[in-house]
Amino acid sequence: MFTLSQTSRAWFIDRARQAREERLVQKERERAAVVIQAHVRSFLCRSRLQRDIRREIDDFFKADDPGSTKRSALCIFKIARKLLFVFRIKEDNERFEKLCRSILSSMDAENEPKVWYVSLACSKDLTLLWIKQIKSILWYCCDFLKQLKPEILQDSRLITLYLTMLVTFTDTSTWKILRGKGESLRPAMNHICANIMGHLNQHGFYSVLQRCDGLFPDLVSHTPRNNPVRWSVGRSWYDWQLSH
Repeated sequence: MFTLSQTSRAWFIDRARQAREERLVQKERERAAVVIQAHVRSFLCRSRLQRDIRREIDDFFKADDPGSTKRSALCIFKIARKLLFVFRIKEDNERFEKLCRSILSSMDAENEPKVWYVSLACSKDLTLLWIKQIKSILWYCCDFLKQLKPEILQDSRLITLYLTMLVTFTDTSTWKILRGKGESLRPAMNHICANIMGHLNQHGFYSVLQRCDGLFPDLVSHTPRNNPVRWSVGRSWYDWQLSH
């Protein structure tokens, strides 16, 4: 009788242990299912958000045709923030090209301070954000320069575009905002350029220039003839950088 009681007790304890382990396994399965569902929902939300942002960016540049009114610097700044937020170099290369062309076009506007992209550097609320943004954009230009081949016509045009971006935002000499009364801003703007150059140098800017050094004969032969002045400035700037 004593032995049967011990056996029943052991059986009861074993069943209780098994039930407890099964509950723990079930809880672990439920927790894993919740985690998986959360990751799936997060992925779907991010994908939907990125798709919506890219659609908005495409609509922005689609409406930015040559005959339309020039976009304000603030509009370009905002759309650039959205592009940089979702940016993937292979997926967004055409969007990035359009952004750079839009930025350079804004810098060429005559007597339109609100259009000049660089004018945001004078805004107390946006100066630091603008500097951060232009640093990111210029480094992406460098990333593209590492991949492009000048013997391909389309690539040679992109090389000119991205080098022009680097020239424009590391030298204040072409900034129309500094003409006339804006001359007083030059020391501050030169300081910003030095800050940008320091950032690029830390990330390997000179290695990009050294690669371009071997490409320059091809670059010159493939450079569009309708923009010799800007290219001359870019070449002079490039030579100056290598000599210092």
